[in-house]
Amino acid sequence: MYFLLFLFNFFVYKDSLDNGLKILIYPDTNSEIVSCQIWYKVGSYYEPENLTGISHLLEHMAFKGSKNFPKNSYSETIRALGGIDNAFTSELYTCYWADIGKDYYEIVLKMEADRMVNLVLDEKEFETEKKVVMEERRLRENTPYSPLWESFGLISYFLHPYRQPVIGWMPVLENLTYEDLVNWYKNYYQPNNALIVLCGNVKINEAIKKIKKYFGKIKPRGNIKEIKPFDLPIAGERKIILKREVKTPMMIFGYKTCSIKDKDFYPLEVLEKILLWGKTSRLYQKLISQKNLLISISGGSDIQKDTGIFYFFLVAEDTNKLFLAEKEIEKELENLISEKIKEEELRKIKNRLLAEYIFQKERVRSIGFILGSYEIATGSYKFYEEYPKKIEEVKEEEIKEVIKKYFHKDNKITAILLPK
Repeated sequence: MYFLLFLFNFFVYKDSLDNGLKILIYPDTNSEIVSCQIWYKVGSYYEPENLTGISHLLEHMAFKGSKNFPKNSYSETIRALGGIDNAFTSELYTCYWADIGKDYYEIVLKMEADRMVNLVLDEKEFETEKKVVMEERRLRENTPYSPLWESFGLISYFLHPYRQPVIGWMPVLENLTYEDLVNWYKNYYQPNNALIVLCGNVKINEAIKKIKKYFGKIKPRGNIKEIKPFDLPIAGERKIILKREVKTPMMIFGYKTCSIKDKDFYPLEVLEKILLWGKTSRLYQKLISQKNLLISISGGSDIQKDTGIFYFFLVAEDTNKLFLAEKEIEKELENLISEKIKEEELRKIKNRLLAEYIFQKERVRSIGFILGSYEIATGSYKFYEEYPKKIEEVKEEEIKEVIKKYFHKDNKITAILLPK
């Protein structure tokens, strides 16, 4: 265990500029590249119901060029230098990233600073890109999975923005205006709402100088109000049944749990691995290998900034097997409460979690994603530092307690997809 604790140690430099821009630097002299990432604290979590999908649409538009780097030149410049770049939008953030040789990361900072203040938002391009996103939305609607997941989200959260898909609702996308996009950009793409993460072969003093050079003179456009959404408590089981032209029935069921800052987060992490981690997990062995009830099973503890969900996603050959599998999962949860969890099973799960933690540090991009997401979701990247110690401390009784606390009928949400 002492050897493992040694591997958990790592150094992250944290700073900020006078304009509110946050900075995290993870120096790794063993790497030949630098993962340069800029995170904006905006995603579907921040969108009112009449603007769902606008953060994702703005991400698309951000690749249409800025004042000093016209259309396509951003990606072309990076790829000409042997790097790669991309972006993603989630509930809590939008992240633009580029992996590039250690001698060239300054050009990424220069382009990102220009994108922050000089993005060219052309109205014709907006209408074209909106159609692209709407087609992406339409393709999702034509698969069996998306309607099921979205229905599950709608009954899981009555008022909270977690109920909204990141891509947005089609009627809302149709009515988004060019002015909506421009206002969203001006409001959220500001230094006081952004985080720069540099991971890789960088010298901290040099990196700070370069960040100040390009971002230091950017002034905030205004204050950004902190979003504090809430939801109604679950007062009984919620269920929705969909019927589509599908061959195999599917079910997602789960239980509302806690936020990432809650002490229950850690026993729920361990419980996820006991039940669902790979072919040796309890549920895979019981429901697929032994009883042949399911084609596949997945799920886990999906917890972010606010109240999360522990869910199970089941696919079966027929409806009867699907419902039998649901009952078997409920029995297994009851067994975990009443029976002793063997120390060797618990030790094995913890070791795998800790090993996974170590392997995440092998790629500078991956550790950048972890640091950035935790900094935004929890308010501090140090959550990542504390993770292995907290996992190591999880006790059998804590696992049993979270099952008793959350996994009961009055806290259950179920979405079922059946063949017509």
